[in-house]
This record gives sequence, C-alpha cells and structure tokens, in this order.
Amino acid sequence: MAGQPELLVQREGRICTLVINRPEKKNFLVPEFLIMMAGVIEDLSKEDSFRVLVIRGAGDEVFSAGYDISALPTSPSPHMEVSLKETPPLEKALISIRDFPYPVIAMLNGHAFGGGCELAIGCDIRVAAKRTKMGMPPARLGLVYPYQGYRRFLTVLGFARTLEIFLTGRSYDSQSCLAMGLVNHVVDDADIESFTYELAGDLSNNSPLSLRGTKAALYKIAEYPLLERDDEDALHELFIQPLQSEDIKEGKRAFMEKRKPHFKGR
Repeated sequence: MAGQPELLVQREGRICTLVINRPEKKNFLVPEFLIMMAGVIEDLSKEDSFRVLVIRGAGDEVFSAGYDISALPTSPSPHMEVSLKETPPLEKALISIRDFPYPVIAMLNGHAFGGGCELAIGCDIRVAAKRTKMGMPPARLGLVYPYQGYRRFLTVLGFARTLEIFLTGRSYDSQSCLAMGLVNHVVDDADIESFTYELAGDLSNNSPLSLRGTKAALYKIAEYPLLERDDEDALHELFIQPLQSEDIKEGKRAFMEKRKPHFKGR
C-alpha cells in the first residue's frame, strides 16, 4: 500500500471504515496519526451520514501492535511534561470514538497489543479473527499506564480481569479474549470481514435515534453510576424523544407488516 495515506477512509452506504494503513510498521500508532484519526472521526460525527464506523488494520497480521515506544520521551523537558499532562494523542482518538454518536466496531483482523488493544477496547463492539492475540505489556516495559486507560478497561472487563491483564503483561489468544470479555465475537479468519460487515449492516438498519440514545445513555451510566439531577434529566429526554418521533411510528408499522423498517432519524 505504498504511496497511500496512513489512514484510509472507505465509505459505503451508511458504513464508514477507517483502515490503519501502516502494515510495514505493524500498524504502530504514532502521535501524528492518532491526532489525524481523531480529527477524521470528529468530522464524520458532524457529517452525520454514517450509522456505523468500522476500524481495522491493514493486512491480515495485526490490527495494531501498539503505540510506538520510540515516541515516548524518556527525559521530557518541562514543556513536554506540561504537554503530557494535557490530553495525549491516543486519548484524543479514544475520546473521538466515544463521542461518535453511532456504534463503532473494531474489526480485529490480527493482533492488538498495548495502545492497539486499548484502541479496540475503546470501540463499542469487538470482532476478532481466531488468529488474533491481545495483551497489555506496560508491566514488562516498566510503565504505569495512564489512568484513563485503566478506567476504560475496568468499565469493560471489571476489576479482577483488568488487574490480571495489567499485572501479568501476558498476551491472550482469541478464545481467552472471548472468555474474559476483551472481544464480543471470535470468527474463523476467513470470515472476519463478512461477519463484521453483516453485523455493521444490521446495526445500520436500526433507528438512528435509538442508536444515539442507547450509546449515550449506557456510557453515561457506566462512567457515572451516581448521576446528578441534570444528567438524569438529560437521559430521560433521550428516552422521551424517540417516543415522539416518526421513526417509532415507522418501527411499529414495519413490525405489524413484517418488513424491515426504513428509519430516517427523526
């Protein structure tokens, strides 16, 4: 894929695919790439043309081998220390995925380690090929991971699994990843694309109001178990809004007529 951008944007219908296009470098994540990814996802959010976002790695060996360790400063200057206390590039990309209003699927066509593993965890749904392995190696590198990353794994996996993954630094095969909740599905290597895009197609046919509201509500509840009154009111509005929409009328008609609904997001 020489001569092509490091981030490929592929649009088809209501599904958009972002491809980490650095196969010769094991799809390593570097600051410039992550900032670019965050910007693209933010633009897609504003565009509001897509109902599902799929993120995958180029090739069939790795989703992403992680954050480029050589990009980590070992003796940061005072200016760099200030910069590191601000939002790091990987966190910017993960926030953009969290804020994308519709489902984001990580298609794990290969291994995902370190930052690549967290990028996958930051997506809403993860589909892995059988060949996939995942792991978090900071303990083997002498690093303490950023607290936002710990929180992200805790939300998905719970305390015991998160503690094990980070303390051991081990890599896990796809079936182990499925058992502990690192991935939602494991499929044969040859079926990874067809399964992922069939799932994406099913999601894209659902009501945009429901997709947006469900994702927003569940993340809010997961991040803030004890909600402020304003948050409760906002979540209640997410429930009320679809009840007054054209989409719910169409959903009822389609159910009664035994056909697929045609949602318009209003």
